[in-house]
Amino acid sequence: MAPVQQPTRRALLRGVSWAVPTAAAAVAAPAVAASSPEVYSGGEYGLFVSTQYNGGYVGYSNSNDSVATVSAKTPSAYFSASPRPESDISWNDAGTCRTNSSLYVNGEGSFTPVTNSASGAAGSYGSASGFWWSVPTTSPGTGSGYIPSSTATLKSGATFVTQVEVLIPAGSNASWTANNIRVAGSTWTKALSGTLDSKTATATYLSVGAVAGTWSITAPTITTLSSGAYRVTGTITFTTTADAKVTQSGTKYYGQAIIMPATLQVNPSYGWTSVSLTSYVKSATIAYTGQKTGMPSSTTLTDRLTTTSTLLNDAC
Repeated sequence: MAPVQQPTRRALLRGVSWAVPTAAAAVAAPAVAASSPEVYSGGEYGLFVSTQYNGGYVGYSNSNDSVATVSAKTPSAYFSASPRPESDISWNDAGTCRTNSSLYVNGEGSFTPVTNSASGAAGSYGSASGFWWSVPTTSPGTGSGYIPSSTATLKSGATFVTQVEVLIPAGSNASWTANNIRVAGSTWTKALSGTLDSKTATATYLSVGAVAGTWSITAPTITTLSSGAYRVTGTITFTTTADAKVTQSGTKYYGQAIIMPATLQVNPSYGWTSVSLTSYVKSATIAYTGQKTGMPSSTTLTDRLTTTSTLLNDAC
């Protein structure tokens, strides 16, 4: 008899997706298509999402000890790069698998040009998730044409939503893992909330590194699948509580808002299958001054820029 071939984790994940109960699907992202390449009119903007594993936990962190370093160290180099720079570390997008077992990050979406770290060197990308915007430009999507002394203000009340999904393989400790996920240092067994502070950036091209706001996460929905695996889901909402203005001066062109609590940590000790974060702009308005005649005075986004980052427990 031929030996029985054990399924890969990727195959197991496909099997789990078939077993998801209808009720659990209620946490899915809104019924809007994933964003096509943006056609800017005035200022630029984008949304980025990261997931990471660092040995001690799998999930998310607003900061990590290692950063992805890319060669695009100016705005024009960033916009001309193909593919655009991301926060990936030891991650193969084509194979959806890791190339290192101790630290890996999967970044997806449109990252803040040049760096998404408030104090980062040009060409460095941390593991945060966020939204970025630029001052008005006469040459959108090129990294040039930014209008001197113009401003772009992300208005207070901008709201961003992130759907969380964690899949845990069947096992004697699967329930413990599902019930001991931590968010911003607290065990996620109920609804939680907190605040994020604003941060002025010192990076070359970045003016606003973070925007003050409040975050909340729903109580987790923990579902036991027919296979014995666990599925944990919930929704994070971040809302800004102050205007955040970028004034073009020197090389300052961009601002960003971090849209997640400081950490979301799943203990990997007893096994994990995947962690997925799907973020989108629920509502946001960017107001401009100093723009050229014929350019809009504001941009409003509603249910836009849906972006997913999924980390699978698979080696390439």
